[in-house]
Amino acid sequence: MKRLATLVDGLDEILNGGLFEGGVYIFEGPPGVGKTTLANQIAYTLARRETRTLYVTMLAESYARMLQHMEQQIFFDHQEVNAKVFYVSGYRELEQGGLRAVVELLRGELLRHRASLLVIDGLVVESLASKANDSVRQFVHELQSLVSAMSCTCLVLTSGNGNALSAEQTMVDGIFSFEDHGFHWRAERRIQVRKFRGSQIIRGQHTFCISTQGLQIFPRLESLPLVDGSAKLGSDAIPTGIPALDAVLRSGGFFSGSASVITGQSGAGKTTLALAFAAASSLASPGLLLSCTELGGDLRRMGSAVGIGVHEAVNCGALTIKNFGHEDESMDEMGHKLLRMVDELKVRRLVLDGLAGLADTLAFPERGYRFLGRLLSELRRRGVTSLFTVDPAALAVAAATPLAEGVVGWFDNAFSFDALPESARRQDQRSLVIAKIRGSGVTQSVVNVQLPFPNKPPSI
Repeated sequence: MKRLATLVDGLDEILNGGLFEGGVYIFEGPPGVGKTTLANQIAYTLARRETRTLYVTMLAESYARMLQHMEQQIFFDHQEVNAKVFYVSGYRELEQGGLRAVVELLRGELLRHRASLLVIDGLVVESLASKANDSVRQFVHELQSLVSAMSCTCLVLTSGNGNALSAEQTMVDGIFSFEDHGFHWRAERRIQVRKFRGSQIIRGQHTFCISTQGLQIFPRLESLPLVDGSAKLGSDAIPTGIPALDAVLRSGGFFSGSASVITGQSGAGKTTLALAFAAASSLASPGLLLSCTELGGDLRRMGSAVGIGVHEAVNCGALTIKNFGHEDESMDEMGHKLLRMVDELKVRRLVLDGLAGLADTLAFPERGYRFLGRLLSELRRRGVTSLFTVDPAALAVAAATPLAEGVVGWFDNAFSFDALPESARRQDQRSLVIAKIRGSGVTQSVVNVQLPFPNKPPSI
């Protein structure tokens, strides 16, 4: 069967290639959740590939108002209106002649415009519920016959949860449910493919966001097919940027592709060690530092204060610093964004300073363990050597659950700072406990890390 790729980020990945030509698909969900934006996004993206769309609105409101909203979207091209994307109102036909009149309208307009995509927007559940079941069933049957004969793919956008189409849903080729999932003061948009004929799909709920680029869908990271499940640690030793630590590691550093975690309470020195690892990046081995709490300028000043060349690494192009994690981002959105930056920047050395930034999402308490394991696997497959920092107290607050020992088990190397009160710490020295080193050994289990503070460190 011939596919019609939607060219929407993440959607074709979930569908294993796109929609099927001649299929009828229902997009259902409450108003404002993104159905109309997605349908227009598909239409205008396909228009750039010379594919025509017939967009039929069933609402009393003119489609001109909808176009005013679409003008804010990057994908919208006014030159394609009534050139490759044709808008027609079916409201009068529905009111005067019922669903049979709508079918006749569709048949005539499809022949006239030779469209490969048909969008029917605004079949209100309450309106259809007032019609005889036989009438609705006949409409779906005739719609299927029409688009199949014309090798056209059809999207039917409805409100509600499809109760009025419950019998007819067995006849369509796919059902996509959209929802705005609220939790306390936060919300996530989610999509679920409840039915899809003719192909395997990635089942379950997936988050998405709406921006000026349209919809971006983020498949659950741990549900994606494994490209290479046998990715192994490299044999090269990657310097940690911390001479005292390299000296006690028999390998002389971290093995390439390994993932390390440093745990400790706030102020213990986790970020300082993370900065040293990031500053050891080079043009041949670019680095990426993602901070969930500190701003990039503050990290540069912090590095300069303790004699770590973060500023120099950024200036020469060896290191990129980005803030990571926003209140409205889902866990999968952050995961996909991280991997995209790694690919685009050809990153070989990664720091995520503050795992609590990932944990402060709706899905982390339920899926964080599996998600983190897959994220680290994807980094290893790309040959990225990574370092994560964790403040157990901050993570417990963000995730509403204590740090599970199993989470640390995903990492190849694990370190922790002695839980000394701040008054008992030496300003220029930290005791780092080496809990685990995979594939190598150590000459001692505790290393004193000398921090090269100036005589009078500036206030940061």
